Amino acid sequence: AEPLWTDYAITEALFWGRDNQAANRPLIVGEDTGATIASVRDLQFPVAAGVRSFYGRRNPNEGGWEIGYFGVYGMSASEFVTATADDFIQVAPPLGDNLTDQGETARLRYNSLVNSAEANLFRTWQEWRPSSGSWLTVDWLAGFRYIGVEETAAIDMNCCVLDEVEVPYRVRSRNNMFGGQVGSRARWTWNRWALEGWAKVGLLGNAQTQLQDALIDYKFEPTRPAWKTSGAEVGFVGDLNVSAVYRLNDVWGIRAGYSTVWITGLALAPDQFDFTDTDFAGIAGGGGMFLSGANLGLEARW
Repeated sequence: AEPLWTDYAITEALFWGRDNQAANRPLIVGEDTGATIASVRDLQFPVAAGVRSFYGRRNPNEGGWEIGYFGVYGMSASEFVTATADDFIQVAPPLGDNLTDQGETARLRYNSLVNSAEANLFRTWQEWRPSSGSWLTVDWLAGFRYIGVEETAAIDMNCCVLDEVEVPYRVRSRNNMFGGQVGSRARWTWNRWALEGWAKVGLLGNAQTQLQDALIDYKFEPTRPAWKTSGAEVGFVGDLNVSAVYRLNDVWGIRAGYSTVWITGLALAPDQFDFTDTDFAGIAGGGGMFLSGANLGLEARW
């Protein structure tokens, strides 16, 4: 029969990996040789968990509206570096020549949190496919999207042969992206099964901020004051999903699928490390991330 539901709700668990599009700058180098020992690209995230949900209302023959959210939490990467018998370590120069002396170990940490909210209006087109005994529904949508990305990164150096001294360097970045998006969603329904997919693209303005803690060198003397810098950038979001649905009854169904989200125009935290010996620097934007992985959850249509 023709799908005549007017309300729908979706809740899914997300299991997504992430690839960072950050500048591959050296973070830790050899004190004597200057060779790169650890760089930004060494901080790679394992699979992280999140949640996605939608609620919408539609007229089966015309269109409707929906609101949605997804968040990915607990993204954390770390790297541990030790000096060799032939060479101590330091952060990249020229700052590294002053911040530590005869560095022995360094721990690099990177944490990130992503939240996204959207509100869409859509127009529906629907067709009966008698040869397959199925219904094909296509929604053309346009709406508003917000994406927030909050990140922290840190380098904790231990140095000095005579005294054990820890020298921390910590940075934070915040991205608040607002803008419009357009896209389409198709759903092919037959018997107890459905196959659904969507494609959305958006152009977003990004109000971004980076904060840096004050730097104290291994002699406990101030090297650089705390910084806070703000800026603006235009970014892009692309959102793709394909999911299979098995209906348990007239209302409930189980969903499983695969998703990808690409976000550009970000100020990523590791890009904010500044190893110059100046007292102030601007914000480093132009970064991005590619999220992808599985989604599993429930839907209700009534």
